[in-house]
Amino acid sequence: MFWKIFIFELQNKLRRPAVYVYFAAAFLFMLFTFTAGALPVGEKEHINSPRLIVFVMGWISIVMMLVTSAIMGMPLYKDIEHNTKDYYLTYPITKFGYFWGRYFSSLLFVLIIGSAVMFGAFAGTKLGPLMGFNIAARYGPNNLKYYLQPFLMIGVPNLVFTSSVFYGLVAITRNIKVIYSSGIVLFLGYLIATFFLAHTNNQDVINLADPFAFSGIRMQFQDVNDELRNVTMMAFNGSLLLNRIIWPLLGVGVLVFTYIRFNFEDFFSGKRDKNNVKDELKINRNAVRPQVATSFAGSYNIKTILSLTKTELLNIIRDNYFWIIMSCGLLFLGFVFYMGDGRNYGVDDFPRTVSLIAIFNEVFLFFIFFIIIFYTGETVHRDRITRYAFINDSLPAPNWVLNGSKLLSLLVLGFGLSLIPMVLGVMVQLIKGYTELNLPVYLMAVFTLVLPRFLEMVVFSYVIHVVVNNKFAAHGIGIVIWVVMFFMNITSIFNYRPLLYSYTPGYEISDMDGIGHMAGPVAWFNLYWLLAAGLLIIIAALFYYRGISSTFKERWQLVKERFDNRTKIITGALLVCFLAVGSFIYYNVSYLNSYITNSENIQRAVLYERTLKPYDKLPLPKVSAMKLAVDLFPDQQRAQTHGFITLINKTDKPISKMLLDADGVTEYTLKTGGKEISFTSPLIYSRGELNFFRPKQDTSDFRLYQFSKALAPGDSIVVEINSAVFYKGFSNDLFSANILRNGTFYKGGLPGLGYDDDDELGSPYERKQNHLPPKAEEEVAQNDPEGINRLKAGKPAMLAKMDLTVSTSGDQTAIAPGALQKKWTSNGRNYFHYVQDRPGMYPPFGFISARYAVLHSDVKVDSGQSVNVNIYYHPEHKANINRFMNAFKDGLSYYSNVYGNYPFKDMSLAETSIYGPGSSSATSLDTYKEKLGWNADFNNPDQLDYCYYMTTQQLAQQWWRFQVAPNNTVGSLVIPEGLAKYDSYIMAEKRYGKNNIRGLLVDQMWGYLFLHSRTEEAEHPLIKANEWFEWENKAGTVLYGLRDLIGDDNMNAALREFKKDYAFKKEPPYAGSNDLYRYLKKHTPDSLQYYLTDTWEKITFYDNKIVSAKSVAIGNNKYKVTLNVSTGKSYIQGKGNYVNAPMNDYIDIAIFAAQTKDKEGRSQVNPLYIKKHKLTAGKHTIEIVVTGKPVSVGIDPYDKLVDKMPNDNLKDL
Repeated sequence: MFWKIFIFELQNKLRRPAVYVYFAAAFLFMLFTFTAGALPVGEKEHINSPRLIVFVMGWISIVMMLVTSAIMGMPLYKDIEHNTKDYYLTYPITKFGYFWGRYFSSLLFVLIIGSAVMFGAFAGTKLGPLMGFNIAARYGPNNLKYYLQPFLMIGVPNLVFTSSVFYGLVAITRNIKVIYSSGIVLFLGYLIATFFLAHTNNQDVINLADPFAFSGIRMQFQDVNDELRNVTMMAFNGSLLLNRIIWPLLGVGVLVFTYIRFNFEDFFSGKRDKNNVKDELKINRNAVRPQVATSFAGSYNIKTILSLTKTELLNIIRDNYFWIIMSCGLLFLGFVFYMGDGRNYGVDDFPRTVSLIAIFNEVFLFFIFFIIIFYTGETVHRDRITRYAFINDSLPAPNWVLNGSKLLSLLVLGFGLSLIPMVLGVMVQLIKGYTELNLPVYLMAVFTLVLPRFLEMVVFSYVIHVVVNNKFAAHGIGIVIWVVMFFMNITSIFNYRPLLYSYTPGYEISDMDGIGHMAGPVAWFNLYWLLAAGLLIIIAALFYYRGISSTFKERWQLVKERFDNRTKIITGALLVCFLAVGSFIYYNVSYLNSYITNSENIQRAVLYERTLKPYDKLPLPKVSAMKLAVDLFPDQQRAQTHGFITLINKTDKPISKMLLDADGVTEYTLKTGGKEISFTSPLIYSRGELNFFRPKQDTSDFRLYQFSKALAPGDSIVVEINSAVFYKGFSNDLFSANILRNGTFYKGGLPGLGYDDDDELGSPYERKQNHLPPKAEEEVAQNDPEGINRLKAGKPAMLAKMDLTVSTSGDQTAIAPGALQKKWTSNGRNYFHYVQDRPGMYPPFGFISARYAVLHSDVKVDSGQSVNVNIYYHPEHKANINRFMNAFKDGLSYYSNVYGNYPFKDMSLAETSIYGPGSSSATSLDTYKEKLGWNADFNNPDQLDYCYYMTTQQLAQQWWRFQVAPNNTVGSLVIPEGLAKYDSYIMAEKRYGKNNIRGLLVDQMWGYLFLHSRTEEAEHPLIKANEWFEWENKAGTVLYGLRDLIGDDNMNAALREFKKDYAFKKEPPYAGSNDLYRYLKKHTPDSLQYYLTDTWEKITFYDNKIVSAKSVAIGNNKYKVTLNVSTGKSYIQGKGNYVNAPMNDYIDIAIFAAQTKDKEGRSQVNPLYIKKHKLTAGKHTIEIVVTGKPVSVGIDPYDKLVDKMPNDNLKDL
């Protein structure tokens, strides 16, 4: 009987379209993904690398829970739905044959659909080069084991686990809705578990706790570079192999338990259902007899549709499984809301309304969509499932009443779901003690952003279910379409929003500016899609079928009958409105502005390089002075600039041509002597494929200017500029992120000077595909004359004088680099005059305008100098402004005392909007965006005050970037970034004590350790650092370790002398890292020169650890501590090749007492002993007698050396 049931179920599945839809969807999705290369692929990683294949298999097997639930739930449930018990109970069908025959036949189809991932990926690797999406070199060898191993070791166990669980649940509950709820509960539970797994370093826990092994995949490949990813297969051993055995067995165990409890007769007799039926049949004999309606139009239809809408809605909200799903979703969202949108240095932000809305839009929309499409299916198909359609078909209510009641109930559901972010957000805020609820932002987000999207989801789901007329097939088709749209948009393969249903231009929500100027474009797109939803509703009404079953031919005949004159008029009106709004959107997106596809951007980059690369060698003038008058109009997203730029020829060749890039500048003119300078447009682009009505050729932003008289070496010229930045209409995505109604961050409206190789194609495969030569990473040697004579800030950069007058709205303040000379008000506008001319300033240049509150202080340093310090902040974000101010006070005092006086009159910190850079520095001006520090919730004394730490680091760049400006040679960024990081460590040490900053030092070093192994090229020694984690994280630690060896006096003397010789240089040579190194060597004793050689000229790693330790009390509160330590040192030669190095180095050995708390409640580390020991490589036994009870020991406990594994440097006793 098993084989008969098995074969019968196979034949039945083969007749169902849903199976083919699922297989085709999986196959085509993978085909498209691997053809286009739309994967998180490394720069030199093959699209079909073993890592990516196993990654995709793990991810898809999780997503396939939706497919698994549909296929595994139906074999048993359809017998209940179609009431086949009379047949089964009269035939000699065994429990074993029925239960396991259904299970294995369904599982086979699940595995077949899962195999579509393999076949689709393989086909995509062949189709990609054939169709020209990627060159053949972008793909590696198609080794069969690269596909089979992930499928057998990841896909099959995951599918067996989920299939067994879902099948067992239906067998126990006899309810298909348990599939929806359990699938979503499992998925949400998995997301929460993944969050916790991300906060543990125990590899075995990570491997064993993840039922899908996805965390193990990420962990195994996180430190593997692209070249190894191309040949390294997933290693299944140890706890990961155990995972692949345990979880499928757990699923099978659940299934066996279900089988033991499964009663064949009870399953079909439906005893639980009988009780429900009896309850429903109880008659209230005392009820008043209703009056019989004699009219079936007008008010009857209105009452009926309202009554049926209520009934349909109650069917949803009275469903236990609906509340199980919702409860789990709300718990998950509440958890995410409570945890916040990310931490900085382990510190949460306050639960601001704007951040909660952003979290909801990022993580919860798919959950809502699943609820909507599942319950749309239940609502649309409920009448047929319950056999009520037999009665319903004979009722006098017209189609629009029955159809409309179902749709209205779902729209009401969508409205209720749209209130979730506001209701739950307010609850979380109050639970966390945060009372600045900002209800207007909640209401704006709900009614203008969330609700339209949910209503569009409802209509989309409804029309899919009505037209497809098969619940599970409609689930599959609807989910596939929605996922494909999401995928195309997020990968930018095709993100043309007028053609992606329900999508709008991107936006952010800010405390400073709300949704700002993006409110208009989003509203237009929402109107457009709501009109489209209206047309979809008409389609659903035309295809709506009353009764039990129908063929498509019958329904098509009904469509033609129902499409009467009235329907045509309504359709025509909606269509006209839809096309009118769509035309307006198209006019803005593709006529006033230009939409460029991803492939067109690549082709433009190719044309840019081929056409303009020859101009890269043109001699360029430098900017020696700027006098600008800028008028900002924030409410209009408009700015005008008029100014005079002094250019000087510092080369040894005459300059007759000048290439300018006006990216971001709408229009501008250049004049000399009152006459416009002539120019040509050397680069012409073809219009975008979707910009049908724009000119066939678009001039690019590049102009080649020709001077009437060449600028001789040493000569200067004053160029008058008039420019304007404004925006015509709106675009396909976010625009005008720099000029906001509140929170403008403006660069002055000046075109860029010269060719920029950063605009070239970076991918070596894309370059090869487009016949471009390999792009060698520009690494300017430290003795290269051009590199020494040029600043890192850019080709035209030099020490320049700046005179800026900026006007803005009457309620805003404009902040710029330099000293504020004067401010006034005229014609309702505020004016500010800034000057920086003695001695001048280095780039970058820019200024800010917003409605600010200000905290001011006159800070006096030891020399008696007074500095005007201003903190400009959004009035609601005042929680941490004193932390910033304290950092400025301490930093200005210390840095001025050690390195020389702060050279400027003012020092300002300004808050920028969510669109601004995370942090930025200019002469006398630092900025942080509103998510960084301003709203940090410091509720634990042990938390690092990163507002203080960050600000001291940024402030240090006033000495190490804006006094000593780095040249353009390799490694020069060690000066501004490494020295600033080092100085921030010193300031943290002074604030917390040198024994209490280990967490900070280790955290920063982990950043380097994590990233250095992932670089594609061989790592450089620090003196030639070419990655940010080298010139910042590593450099800071190396400098801090050097200071610990040579002492404050030597270190400060070296840096002070270096600054004195290179500060405010008007003429080259400018400073490089080799120059800094020279001063450090000069002030380092001979006995410690080994440290400089190891850390600067070589890539050195230590391998120090505590092997064992014990303490013995010897009386009088004294203890003898015995430590067994292992030490080692190695150099990296080439790519990842560690070579053991001889060693006789100074290393700290420490013994600690128990931690205590200071008066502020902050933990204090209490060393009983800390001293440098000179140790060779190998194992050592060290005995130390201390006074006081020891609790832990350490070697290099504060992580001052670059250690392979800092975690094993400490050990508890």
